[in-house]
Amino acid sequence: MTHRTAEENLGLGYLAAVLRADGWRVVIVDGWLEGLTAAQLAERIAGHAPGLVGFACYRSNIARAIETLNLVRLAGARPFTLAGGYGPTFHAHEFLQAGFDAVVRGEGEQAILAVARHLASGTPALTEIPGLSTLTADGLAHHAPPPAKVPMDDLPDPARDTLALTLRRRSLVHVQTARGCQASCTFCSIVAFERVGGGATWRQRGIPRIVDELECLMGQGATHFKIIDDSLVEPPRDEQWCADLADEVSRRGIRPRLRGSIRADRVTEPVVAELSRAGFFSFSCGIENFAESALRRMAKRADVAQNCRALDLFQQYGIYVQAGHILFDDRTTLSELAENLALMGHYRWTVSKGIFTEMYAANGTNFTRRLSRTGQLLGDPQGLGNNKYPLTDPAVELVYQALKTWHKAHTVVYDEAIDPVSAPKALDPESLREFHGLGMALRSADLDFFALVMSVVSAGGPIERLRQEVAELTDAELSRTARWYDDFRLSVSRAYATAGLVYDGEPNPFIC
Repeated sequence: MTHRTAEENLGLGYLAAVLRADGWRVVIVDGWLEGLTAAQLAERIAGHAPGLVGFACYRSNIARAIETLNLVRLAGARPFTLAGGYGPTFHAHEFLQAGFDAVVRGEGEQAILAVARHLASGTPALTEIPGLSTLTADGLAHHAPPPAKVPMDDLPDPARDTLALTLRRRSLVHVQTARGCQASCTFCSIVAFERVGGGATWRQRGIPRIVDELECLMGQGATHFKIIDDSLVEPPRDEQWCADLADEVSRRGIRPRLRGSIRADRVTEPVVAELSRAGFFSFSCGIENFAESALRRMAKRADVAQNCRALDLFQQYGIYVQAGHILFDDRTTLSELAENLALMGHYRWTVSKGIFTEMYAANGTNFTRRLSRTGQLLGDPQGLGNNKYPLTDPAVELVYQALKTWHKAHTVVYDEAIDPVSAPKALDPESLREFHGLGMALRSADLDFFALVMSVVSAGGPIERLRQEVAELTDAELSRTARWYDDFRLSVSRAYATAGLVYDGEPNPFIC
């Protein structure tokens, strides 16, 4: 579980489909969707007496996975345990030391099928399974390199065991039309993950297969879908592809509501117009920064003008946008912060996860490798897969600490207020507008505080005096706005009651 409300795990659906096509009996137990504790999840797993148990993991949920694993064993079950996903791929040794029998690096369909066959017949040997890692007497052993990726149209449609639960929770039903991304952003784990296996870092399904799946799911009661591609419109997809998708949706006579992710440099008016015609009402767009110098450090493909053009087009077509933002990295300057404040204010209608954002230093990324080479990498004290690093400019550090303190004070209500739009939920247009309005109110409060902090720090002076002034300002503003936030929480609760939603996300571990 995380600070987000639960959504289906399509990766589990693909793994189950591949195994079932080979004749194996598979049970999907989604503890996040079902709201299970570790003890309840372990009881469910042990009750099936499985021979193989696979966990989809990030570094941040290793503790809960291990707790569940130990409880399964205490119950007397001794299945072969496999961990896969981003966390095990980049932290294999930690997962193996914690008690997993093996780790899959990269995509899991071929590896899990080989492990199942090994457990049944002894062949292939574990050491011969591509992409598998185990602990040996000599320590960590990465066995054969991960295999070339399976073309997406050769994969079966994912199993939908959890569809009814997803619909009951008003979560969007997940559909995948492509895997990977062709960009090379320094901070991103996606390309690093895709490079683990052989072949291209981006590959797609054909439009007929995509719309077949949408049509089938709509026949089972689904109306709202999240296209979970890391980047929807990658080459060779272009304006014509978007038009072909919209034409096929129209030809089938279906009207899905779609949400996806797109890079700003891939946004043109024909692209937005055709995707809107296909049913897209919401996008996640990695704007990341409004300063050219910061975008260059990140190796972003888009420049500031393209970021602004993309947001203007989305607004023109009435599309909700969650604008990903990275305000701080180790080299952030005050002038960059000022540039961001100005354009964040201009685009305050975008959906935001909060005023405090920093570049995530995950293992396997170019950013983390650079920090390691320059001696700036301070490790991962929280065990969440996010390495720490110092900021170069002490004045920027003051802004960083102030915004972090501000956001920590409001993170619980922030996560709850924006979840129906950022997740998003299957809402009618009126409810969607109401929650978007709540998010904009939070954004305005954030930006007002950001402006106050910048006015103090930009005035200059001895750093210790500035530190005291910023601390006093932060305390005063937290006190002054406390009543407003109390009233705001009541507004959020009323909106949830009206929409018939329940928020059950946990506190954000990366900010609390």
